[in-house]
Amino acid sequence: MPLKNKPIKNQKGGAPTNVERFLGLTVGTLSRSILWSLTQRVERHKVFAGAYPVIAWLMLISDSTQGELSRMIGVEQPTMANTLRRLERDGLIERSPDPNHGRRSRVKLTARGKAISQVMGSSARDLEKVASRGITAAEMNEFFRMAELMIENLARERRDRKS
Repeated sequence: MPLKNKPIKNQKGGAPTNVERFLGLTVGTLSRSILWSLTQRVERHKVFAGAYPVIAWLMLISDSTQGELSRMIGVEQPTMANTLRRLERDGLIERSPDPNHGRRSRVKLTARGKAISQVMGSSARDLEKVASRGITAAEMNEFFRMAELMIENLARERRDRKS
């Protein structure tokens, strides 16, 4: 539900004051700003933007399948297949047969992918410091709590609409 007539701090390039606010617009703008900042920090490694969430998830969970990554990141399987092909071509991931399922493969970072993931992790922490200036640790924890809840709510809606 949009919030009407809430004053929004007007900064250079920011939103005008006293306008209706929409969650998707705000989060989308934040996402694009984060993506731009992260790209600036890792551009010398020639990693394409679509790789960021895959590398980030593989940093956290070690290995996964295409389907699992697709669900966690919230993209369609064909999009994930293309992203994984590019990452494999660039030497950032490798695939191996899934011992529990003959038609599936497991995906994990290569040594080069792990090295880039370290750069990305450091860059992400640096950019989080910049983005969260003026925000307390408690407020950041609350932000993550609310964002995770909204992600789950929308994932549930997506699952319900598919069934």
